[in-house]
Parts: sequence; structure tokens; C-alpha cells
Amino acid sequence: MLEVFSLKYLSKLGCALACAVLLMGATFAMSWSSEKMLMGDSYIDKGAEEENFGTDEILWVSSEEGEPVMESWLYFDTFLMQDVLGVESSDEIDSATLKIYAKEVETPGEVEIHFYNEGFFEDTIVWEGKPDYDEEADDIIEIDEEGWYEFDATETVKKAIEECPDCPFSVVLVAAGDTSIGFASKEDADGNVPQFTITTIEE
Repeated sequence: MLEVFSLKYLSKLGCALACAVLLMGATFAMSWSSEKMLMGDSYIDKGAEEENFGTDEILWVSSEEGEPVMESWLYFDTFLMQDVLGVESSDEIDSATLKIYAKEVETPGEVEIHFYNEGFFEDTIVWEGKPDYDEEADDIIEIDEEGWYEFDATETVKKAIEECPDCPFSVVLVAAGDTSIGFASKEDADGNVPQFTITTIEE
């Protein structure tokens, strides 16, 4: 009887050890949502080229006849993202979503997100001398009413890891056509702070 028990025990132990070895070699997909990645935000106004709006509760985007006259800038912590997710390469990113709250919709329309490979100072950024961001939009969505919206920011995050993994990166919100929309900033009184959700690839 003791011999039978020992064989069963050894069999179970062997299976457990084999599973542990397999798990050690496996890479599991992770999904992380956080507001903490957002380090700063502001909007800039062509009509007030030298004025800073870094402490405002609303991030405005506006365009007239297809030309942007207000842009919103948000910068995020790349290092924190990599530290939490253990990401070393852009190939490990499966998807990324930027979730942001439309607080005021004066004129519905399309809004684009563009990538900028550095951060900025939210208390000094102004329209005059603004940095040059990528001309090609990473995503564009239609906004027609107040509420939460999601941008596909997968390419944005991959660019951030590839171009400067130790630097913050920025997302620039740009209105298309004739559009005017105000988004909640990190200073929003209702706590509707922009956030990223990032998912890694399972291998």
C-alpha cells in the first residue's frame, strides 16, 4: 500500500514540476490601464500665440476650414509603462488605447492623434514656436457628443518605444475640418483624466 501511494505521489510531483518548467518559459499577455502615465497636458491657441493654458481643466481642439487653430498636447511616461509591463521591444505591444473624455462639443467633427517623440513643459508650451509632431495621424475618430472616446494608439506607443524608450512621449490632438471640442484634462474636477490601456503579446 505504501509503495502504491509513493508512486502516485511521485507521479503528481513529476507533473507539477513539468508544468512549472513550462510556465517559466512562457510569456503571458498583460493588460494595464493607468492614469499615472500622464505627466502633463495643455492646449495651445493660434489666436493667443504666447499664452499658456497648462492649468486649465479643458483641453481644446479646434479647426477652421481644415486648419487647426487650437491643439491639445499630452505627454506620457514611457519608462513607467515599460517598467510595469516588462516591455523591451515594440514587437511586444499588441494594442494600446488612449481613452479621453469629451467635456464640451461646440462643433462635432473628426479629431486626429499625432505622435511627438519627446515631452514638453506644460506650464510654458505655447503656440509660438511649438514643436513639430508627426504629420501623419495615428488614428482619427468622429466625436458628436459628450462622453468617453477611445483612440487606437498602438502605433503611437510602438513609436515611443522605438524612438526613445527612456524619454516621455507626447500625443497631439488635432481637429480636422471645422471642429471645436473640449476634452477633460488631468485637472478635471470630475476626475475624467485621460488614460492609456496597453496590452502585450502572448508568446
